[in-house]
Amino acid sequence: MIPNIRKLIYKYQKTTTFFITRLYPGEVEEKVLLKTTGSEIDITETHSMICLDPFCLSIWLPLDQAKSIETQTATVQFTKGEKRNAAICVSLIDTIDTPKGFLLLYKIERVKNYQLTFLPRVLLFGYFLRSTTSTYFSRKVISALYSYPRKIIIVSYADGDYYNIFPMDIQGYIEKEDLYILGLRTTNLTLNKILEAKKVVICDTHTIDINTVYNLGKHSSRAPTPIKELAFSTTRSKVFGFPVPDFSGSYKEVEIIGNRTMGYHMLLIGKVINYQKIEENPSSLYHVGFLQFQNSNYKSIEGLY
Repeated sequence: MIPNIRKLIYKYQKTTTFFITRLYPGEVEEKVLLKTTGSEIDITETHSMICLDPFCLSIWLPLDQAKSIETQTATVQFTKGEKRNAAICVSLIDTIDTPKGFLLLYKIERVKNYQLTFLPRVLLFGYFLRSTTSTYFSRKVISALYSYPRKIIIVSYADGDYYNIFPMDIQGYIEKEDLYILGLRTTNLTLNKILEAKKVVICDTHTIDINTVYNLGKHSSRAPTPIKELAFSTTRSKVFGFPVPDFSGSYKEVEIIGNRTMGYHMLLIGKVINYQKIEENPSSLYHVGFLQFQNSNYKSIEGLY
């Protein structure tokens, strides 16, 4: 009976945490807003997921905005046009000074999803996505966070004979500060190497297929697949000499200038010291939450279900 209900209420019959799409710059349709008492600020380009246990995000604000609003508690809203798709209530953990503003670290306290109607949401979180490794609340939070498409990046690190190339989407780039925000799992053995060397290379996913991306995420950080056995060739980055996959249309060499343990993930703050554009208009793969994808114009790279 449940499978028949699924056919009636969802546009795509495959129920999954998120779909994967490929987008070019400017094709993301959603916006993210920070709402506090008496103010509303567009943080689409300055917010980042940073930890999934506990759920945390960062928001960068310029000096004038950060000093003129109440930042202890706030609501982050995910919108598309005039439609509100999700909202999360957050509380401030810490504030980090940056040259041109402040990086606000928030913990997610409550969440509300608005896509579709009540029954499709309850069935999705309570039945179709149920798992022994996640809670009903966590599934709602993930759905809300991925109401905004999350870019998949490729992180590259090398040290002598050791290297690691792996994907992640818990990240963000603050163009006004030329800062990269990364949330790496504390169990990733490459993390300590990155912290010691204080450098990393961030590559886009311009022409890579999703299976190759996920395979990179599966290999062990202790003993990654030998670089000569990878499904793609690499070159060396200009400054650090780290491997750059040949599928990337651009890459950034990043110096790590700060870090903080948030829980299951560690927050890394990096300054871009070199940007190399290989292709004129590189695309990227994105994760988009299941509910958000239902009413979007995005195309799944895995086909329609």
